[in-house]
Amino acid sequence: MREFGFRGTNFVNTNAIGLTNLMNWAQITELELEYGWETGGHTLNHEALNQLDLEVAIANIKQDKQNLYDHGLNPRSFALPRGQCPIQLYDMLTGLYQNIRGSSDFAMHHPLNRKALGYLAYQSGWSSDIVKRRIQRGILNQEALIIIGFHRFDTDSDEYADSCPSPTFREILQYTKDLGLKVLPLAEAVSQ
Repeated sequence: MREFGFRGTNFVNTNAIGLTNLMNWAQITELELEYGWETGGHTLNHEALNQLDLEVAIANIKQDKQNLYDHGLNPRSFALPRGQCPIQLYDMLTGLYQNIRGSSDFAMHHPLNRKALGYLAYQSGWSSDIVKRRIQRGILNQEALIIIGFHRFDTDSDEYADSCPSPTFREILQYTKDLGLKVLPLAEAVSQ
């Protein structure tokens, strides 16, 4: 993304940092502190919040954010794991984070509801055309924000349904650049 002049948001599960094939703390802090990315909260272990005891879910969210702070990061956005959030957690989450991203793709117009943002998650096997069509739809509908998420790159495994080949990702980046669109960390994008 740096080659194209783009920055983004990296949502991390802090208990998974440094595991095999995942970024380590040095890489994550480098993205934010040296390259201007945003690091967002995403819970400790990516467990669906609606399947945890309320006290466990609260502790999970708060510890995840503290882990990010303890490494000198500034988490302003949170991505709901699997898009689930029990109503009892919502006020606490919106008190901790400026932006809350769910897991459903929908049109977002001004004024943006920063506490209920949608996104399109890239899925394994998709061509770049699927993402390009989503971008085209957003432009035609004069959407204020389009969020597209990528979880993994070049992972050949039946275990993951969300791996994007590097050439496909590159096509998407080139297409976005050719259209003259901005690609920004979420916290910056919603404040514009």
